[in-house]
This record gives sequence, C-alpha cells and structure tokens, in this order.
Amino acid sequence: MSRWLVRLQGEQLDLEEFPKWFPNGDVYAIEEDGGYYLTWPALDAAADADTVLKRATEALNEYSAVVSLLWSAFRKPSIGQVIREDDAGKRSAYIFVSGIAAGRSKMSGVLVDASGIAATPATTQAQDLLAASRRSSNLREALKVWADPIRTWGRLYRVMEEIEGHFGKPVDQAGLCSNAELVRLRRTANTAESSGLDARHASGLFKPPPDPMSLEEATSLVGRLLERALRK
Repeated sequence: MSRWLVRLQGEQLDLEEFPKWFPNGDVYAIEEDGGYYLTWPALDAAADADTVLKRATEALNEYSAVVSLLWSAFRKPSIGQVIREDDAGKRSAYIFVSGIAAGRSKMSGVLVDASGIAATPATTQAQDLLAASRRSSNLREALKVWADPIRTWGRLYRVMEEIEGHFGKPVDQAGLCSNAELVRLRRTANTAESSGLDARHASGLFKPPPDPMSLEEATSLVGRLLERALRK
C-alpha cells in the first residue's frame, strides 16, 4: 500500500520521543530500520510533496512543543526528507534539509496498574496535552508560541497572558503558581534593569524586583504554567 513518510533528523534521544508519545492519531510517528518518520493515513495519493511538507511541519511544531513540556532538555528535530513509498515498497525522496544534534540524558516513568503490571493507556500524556490545547484558542496560541525554541521575555510573557486569557484570571488565582512567583516574573520581564534588551518596557518605568528571575528560571516557570494549564 502506498504512503507518504516524512523522515525526522536529530539526536536519537529526541527522535525516539515521537513514536513514544504519538503512536497513533491523525498524524503519528513510527520507527523503521533505525529511522524515525511522521506518517498518516488520511493524506491520499493525489497529495504532492509540498502539501505533505506543510502538514508535517505543522505537526512537528505542535508535537515538539508538547514533548518539551514533558522533557525540558528536549531539542526539536528537523525534517530531513519527504518520501513517497509506492505499492511495491519503492521509495522516492523529494526534500532534504540538514538536521541538528545535541547530547542530553533523560528519565521516564512507566505507568502500572494496581497489580504492579505495566498498563497501556488509550492515549499518551502528550496526546492528551495536545488535545487539551486544541479545545482552547488561548492555549492553542500559547502552545504555538512555546513551540519556537527561541524563548525571549516577550514571548514568555505572551504565553502567560494566553494562559490567563483561557482562565479569565491571573495564573496565581488559577492555582498554577504562587503570587510571589507571578510577581517576580512580571516585575523581571517588565523592567529593563532586570531583563535587559528584551524587557517589555523602557528603563525607569517600573521598579525592578529585589531578586530578579533569570531567563532560564522564567522559561522553566512558564513551561510549568503551560503544562499545568493543559492538564486542567
């Protein structure tokens, strides 16, 4: 049976996250002979490589954003090839883009039932988080911004505001973080004296916090806010 396959390029640690978290669905991931691919049955044989590339790019962005919430050291892979496989199994590659690589380590848990035997849920955590984002325009936008690995103060603040738009209240009142964490994040992001060139406002307009957040701390906090919002 003919099919489209989109090969992913990147570090093994990152690539293996896709079939783990997205083993089925409208677009899902598979591993074959050491290669990792996105594929889906809904795209008919009349589709062209450009259409396939566009859909795969959208899925890769969404899926990578979700995986990064579950594993903070995750690095988004790139699309290597768009492949058409005919009924005889012969493959033709249409597009190639070089990928990235980086080394990290990770840990993962196994879900078990009351008897201690490993359980197989109907959907993965990543699929549940993605489905939650699609039920809210604000959370969908938040995930879209988060999908870009360039995390500036402005983008982090945008993610937080989208989350607040979803709940209709500040994130601390929504039970996602403490008031102290929110105040520290807001004051750091808004003051040039604390966040430098990427500050949301000019210097001198707001009083900087006594203990400003680093960008790394803010990224970690906003990632937790987004994950908690999706789980709610």
